[in-house]
Amino acid sequence: MSENHEHIYQLLLQKRNGTINESDDQYVSGLINGHEDVELMWRALKHSFSLPGEEKFWQQIDVTNAWTSVRQELSVKNTNIRSIRQWLFAAAVATVALTGISLIWKSTHRSQQLAAVPPTKKPAALKAGLQLQLAGGETIDLPYNQAGQDIKAGDVKLSAGAKKLQYSGGSAMGTGYNTLTVPPKMDYKLVLSDGTEVWLNATSRLRFPFSFTGDKREVYLDGEGYFQVTRNDAKPFIVHTAKTDIQVLGTSFNVNAYTDGLTRTSLVSGAVISRAAGDEVKLKPGEEAVYSSDKGYKVATFDDSEVLAWMKGVYVFHNTSLSEIASVIDRWYGVKVVFDNKELAGKKFTGGLEKLQKLDYFLETLDLIASIKHSYDANGVLHLK
Repeated sequence: MSENHEHIYQLLLQKRNGTINESDDQYVSGLINGHEDVELMWRALKHSFSLPGEEKFWQQIDVTNAWTSVRQELSVKNTNIRSIRQWLFAAAVATVALTGISLIWKSTHRSQQLAAVPPTKKPAALKAGLQLQLAGGETIDLPYNQAGQDIKAGDVKLSAGAKKLQYSGGSAMGTGYNTLTVPPKMDYKLVLSDGTEVWLNATSRLRFPFSFTGDKREVYLDGEGYFQVTRNDAKPFIVHTAKTDIQVLGTSFNVNAYTDGLTRTSLVSGAVISRAAGDEVKLKPGEEAVYSSDKGYKVATFDDSEVLAWMKGVYVFHNTSLSEIASVIDRWYGVKVVFDNKELAGKKFTGGLEKLQKLDYFLETLDLIASIKHSYDANGVLHLK
């Protein structure tokens, strides 16, 4: 897109702060709705804190020169200066507890005083690991983002490829449960025998039968998944997690069960009932139920553009602790994070992380805006200090 990035950012700040006029609001709203990159920028900004004088600051800044300085400091190779995604990250990732979004640009003024980032040992490349383990124990390696392949598994015909798995047959396979495992840095779609579609986030597993028998359709989730359930009034669909059982008839919802003892169910359409430890809640569209082992259920509204951003390969965070971001790094990149300085775990940031962006870009940005150093040990463990 050819629009000036500085001007777009100024308008988004005004929109968030409620100082935008009607014509500019209509213009920038059209950009948000029509351009995924501007939508990402808006999601990262709208929940961040307003800073005194920030609109005037952005009116005065020379964005082109500032971004050139940032790009040189981060040693980003072959970067297109017009890439709004990279511009977004440099502008929006900020230490909320400190000075906010402008910190990245203020850091460029001391670029001459910054020492060069020392070389670090990078972790070895991860094995793909996208697998389907059949109920009988056989394991099938699945293609990921490739042309479709047909694979036979008993009387089941699997069609895998292009980040999607679907199948036909399976009546002779019994009621045993198969396990689909999605490794770090991937996401994958599965179409079940009843037509229900499940998108699995990185580092997630789903146990499911090739055919549903009896009066219920039951699956087991470990990690995060988005479900579009085919309606069947006579046979409810149930998602089991470690702590909750979520029952639906036909609906769309997201389940995040990454954290031990914590399950977040976010309803997009339809209705769901979530049950745990003898308690239950019924959700309406736009509501999510957060269940924790020690506090029970808490129901609140949610922003689906943020909750479902992972389906576009984006993690949007606002006023989020570095320890929580580190858990996403572990899931998305398969890299374990250790805090050599324990106080860093509680530092909070606002911005966006893209799965396909190199991790070192994020880490070097942390160094630039918050002086957080990083290194890898011999086992590929990432250390922050």
